[in-house]
Order: sequence, then structure tokens, then C-alpha cells
Amino acid sequence: MANKDKIQYLLNLLVDAVSLLVSVVAAWLVTDKVLHVLLDYTLQDWNQFILILVLSFVVVFALFNGSSGLTRRGWKSELLLCVQNTILLGALLAVCLLMTKATLLESRYLYVGILTANAVCLYLSHTALKTYLNKYFYKGSLATLVGIITTSDRAPALIHDLKHDWDKKLQGVVLLDESKPGGKVDGVPVAAVYDTALEWIRHEPLDEVYVNVPYQSGDSLRPLLNEMESMGLCVHLNLTVLEPYTSAARQSGEWFPKLQTTVETAGGVPFVTISTGEHDFGAMILKRLMDIVGALVGLVISVPIIAVTAIPLKLESPGPLFFRQKRVGLNGRTFYICKLRSMYMDAEQRKKDLMAQNKMQGLMFKMDDDPRITKVGKFIRRTSIDELPQFWNILKGDMSLVGTRPPTLDEYEQYDSHHKRRLSMKPGLTGLWQVSGRSNIQNFEEVVKLDVAYIDNWSLGLDIRILVKTIGVVFRRTGAE
Repeated sequence: MANKDKIQYLLNLLVDAVSLLVSVVAAWLVTDKVLHVLLDYTLQDWNQFILILVLSFVVVFALFNGSSGLTRRGWKSELLLCVQNTILLGALLAVCLLMTKATLLESRYLYVGILTANAVCLYLSHTALKTYLNKYFYKGSLATLVGIITTSDRAPALIHDLKHDWDKKLQGVVLLDESKPGGKVDGVPVAAVYDTALEWIRHEPLDEVYVNVPYQSGDSLRPLLNEMESMGLCVHLNLTVLEPYTSAARQSGEWFPKLQTTVETAGGVPFVTISTGEHDFGAMILKRLMDIVGALVGLVISVPIIAVTAIPLKLESPGPLFFRQKRVGLNGRTFYICKLRSMYMDAEQRKKDLMAQNKMQGLMFKMDDDPRITKVGKFIRRTSIDELPQFWNILKGDMSLVGTRPPTLDEYEQYDSHHKRRLSMKPGLTGLWQVSGRSNIQNFEEVVKLDVAYIDNWSLGLDIRILVKTIGVVFRRTGAE
């Protein structure tokens, strides 16, 4: 974790803890001193309640704090996060109080008062913290002092981005293509040019230096880079080989994945490793645990439902009860998905004759009034009963409760490179596409965008929200065919 992230995380933890403390005190004052509805609890009762509250707070903060995006969130997103975290805190607190049979469970006024005050205090404290970080932190002694080495055409964009990084204080810019220092670029003084760059860097207090130059300028900067390395400075060096991709994506407005890069050396040569954003290992373990628990509960619930459904299904269409089909999962791995059979036995053979009626634009197949689907099959599809056996796939680890739709082999063989991006997480029983009105989305590229958005913005909180929405979709029977 970078120094900036550590500071932001700790400050976020501090203001959230203070917000909760203020909420507890405020709720106690209102319920006891104003409304006079708080019972006379013992010190042991209070100690038990406070311990449970603190543990609940720590768990919720560790999983859903959102500290990494604190300064970039708008007021609506901030309000939603504060309400979400308060609801999660309240749910976990209630469960723990019930399990421990805590005496303070009886005080509903105190419980509601703490949660209400906490939502308000969280929002106000987060807003104050963002204001402080964006407007004042860079003026303090903990700010990172930054220098820039670049050319006149590259300076404005780089300075603009760095000025919006709250922990950085820009000390000056070196313009390699200018003849003498002086003037300013977006408020940052031009402190040196090529001939005077080394002298300025030696005498200026700097923590980091950003070097953003075109390829042809790289060799001439080697002596300067060596000097900065010997000074112990942190140097950020641009990679021109990657610029055509990012700049083209920005100019055209096309989708471009978030990239996480690392550098390693092999054979005496530096290599830049480009990969999609990695997810927190601990959070992924919790996701797998949630999958196991959810799959076990789902299988227990599914057995009687499948038993009842099996009778009319078998009577209408003789053949196996379950349908196994080879699908493509995580990063191209194949597995057999298990579903209740909703089609006649010759469905796959008849598919070729029906391709002309495909209403999807792209690689997926879907048509209105598909003649291959049985009458019982239409019912179990509308109610998503046909998906219940997939809890077995989830328990085995081939799938997750929430993820992306696993493609068939023939779909996968037609994929372009960017389509495979949607397979960089395990496929799921439900997902962002499924709760976004999947029957109304008729363009495969839109499906890919939703899947990639889920992967890039994944969190346990997002999974929980999708699961809750899925329940509503199933009961309303919307978005399914």
C-alpha cells in the first residue's frame, strides 16, 4: 500500500471511529436524558454492548470502507456509501446482539438512534475529510514534494492530473525543450531547463520526480536519471510504448480496461507486466466462503423444488432430468454446467436451423417463442428454477454466486480478444447483466461492458447488492425468458 493510501486509510478509519463514538453519545443523551426511555442497564451490559459494537464496526470498515475512492466520490455516491455502511453495521450488530442474547437488545430507541446518528455523522465527517485533503493537506509538512521533468507539449496534462492528487505539492517543472527557466505552467513555476535541471534537483527539496518525455529524449536523460537514483529519489518514468493505447482510448471515447502494472527484471532486461486490476486476496477468500455457504443453503432449498418440478417435466418430455453442457469459465477453463432440462432432447441439433431468428446482436443466441423449449421449460425459466442445480457448480468451485454468464464453446470460439476480458473472474449464477434487464439487452457488446464494469468495480458489497436485486428480479419475473 502506497504512503498516500495508508494516510487516507488511517484518516478514514479515524473519522469513522469518531463518528460512531459521537453517534453513541448522541443517541444515549437523547434516549436517556431527553426522552427518558432508556432502561437502567448495568456496567457489564454496557461493556458487552460496546464490545459487540466495536467488533461490528471493525468488520464493516475492513470490508466496505471505500477509503481508496474517498476524494473522488461525489455527494450522491458518498451519501449512498454512508447509508450502505450504516445498514450493514446495523444488520451485523443486530445479529451479534441476538446471538449473544445481550441485554441492550431490548433498547430499540438506542439502536435506531445510534444508526441514524451514525449515517449523518459519517456523511458530514467524510465531506469534511475530503475538503481537508483536497484543499489543505498538500500545504502541510506531510505532503509529498514533487518535481516534474517533461516537454512543453506534455506538461499541461501531467500537471493537471498531479494537482488533483491531494497529497502532492508541485515544487516546479523542468522543460527540456525551453532555452531558459521562468514563467509558469498551470500555476507551477518553470524552475529549470535541460542544462540547469541537475542543479535544481540537487538543491530543491523533493521526494518524487515525474519524468514524462518522448522516446527520442530518453537516451539524453540517462545521466540525469542516474544522478536522481543516486540521490535516493523516487522516480516515475513514462513508458512511451503504452501511450498509443491509452491516448487512443481517451480520444476515441472507447472502452479501455483499468491496468495495473509491475516491473521485474529477467536476463538483465526490465520487463513491464501489464494486467487487469487485481482484487484483494482477503476479500476473494471471503467471496469464496460466501459461495460455499450460499451453495449449501441453495442446495438444501433446491432439493424439494426440483423433486416437485421433476414430475411434470419428465411427463411432458421423456429424457434426463438434468442438462449438462460444456461451458467456458475462468480465463478459458472449461467445465460442465448443470441445469434442469427445459428443452426437448434435439434442441442443439435444431439450433442451426433457427439461427436466422436470433434477436441478439453478436455471439449469444436468443429468440422469441423458442420452439425447442417445453411448456414446463418456459415456466422453470421464467421462475429461474432451471438454474437451481448450478449451486452444485458453485460448491465445486467452477462458478460463483455472482459473476459473469459462462459462454458456450461455440460462442467462445468466436470471441475477439476484448471479449475474453469478461472471463477474468469466475462465472456466476447471477450478475450485473442479469439484474439489468437481460431480456431487454440485445447487443452482446453491451453484455461485455456490463461484465467488465462488474469485474473492474468488484467488491463484496457489490456482490451483496446484486444478490438482493436478483431476489427481486426472480420474484417479479422480470428480465428472464
